[in-house]
Amino acid sequence: MAACEFYTLFSGSSGNCEFIRCGKDAILVDAGKSAKAVETALKSLGADLSEVKAIFVTHEHCDHVAALPVIARKYGIPIHILSATAYEMKEVPATAVLHEGLFEESVGAITVNAFYTPHDSVRSVGYTICCGGHRFGIATDMGVIARNVVEALAGCDCAMIESNYDEDMLRDGPYPWHLKERIASTRGHLSNKNGALLAAILAHSGTGRIVLGHLSAENNDPEIALQAAADELKRRGLCAELDVADRNLPTCIFAGSITA
Repeated sequence: MAACEFYTLFSGSSGNCEFIRCGKDAILVDAGKSAKAVETALKSLGADLSEVKAIFVTHEHCDHVAALPVIARKYGIPIHILSATAYEMKEVPATAVLHEGLFEESVGAITVNAFYTPHDSVRSVGYTICCGGHRFGIATDMGVIARNVVEALAGCDCAMIESNYDEDMLRDGPYPWHLKERIASTRGHLSNKNGALLAAILAHSGTGRIVLGHLSAENNDPEIALQAAADELKRRGLCAELDVADRNLPTCIFAGSITA
């Protein structure tokens, strides 16, 4: 029976990349850090960029797109990206497939749907991915829990969501005040408190596994983020499997088989 897998290759302020494989079909969401980092992470999972059939971009910040120009030149993989996002990049990948607005795209047995997220980029999106009878969600880089994001993610089997910073650590940390304000703004990033609330909303909708991602190295701690989410679910009498995506190594969000 064919495998259905969902991993973060790395997740944090220094780089983000997700890998989804359904049988012989595979995609990436974002490709931060470097092409070498993506290649190394995939190799550790017994995979290779040569089997990736498409890449989907969330927004133009370097921790999500830094590796794309090299990957495009070396592998020729189609890179799906909003036009507004592409025009803000320092180098538009040669294989860019431009979309003017929200879109749905099928890659073999995988179907990807974009939805908007509130972030301080020219335009930012998250994705839901349907494959092998499973539905996954990816939503990071957003300053508030928006209604459309909740509607997109509700009922996903598994989801990777943002829990970027601890409010006390951000307040007392080394960042300059203007950067602290940007992170905590409604177009910045989700705090542990709001990440925990989103986790609770998703658990209530039936999501069985929730992975907290895009944690700040300077303003967060995995144990603090995980405890905040666990406490929120317990307070509301909800259950879901919780984990934190590693900043530098692959983290399994789902590993199973195709059911339909």
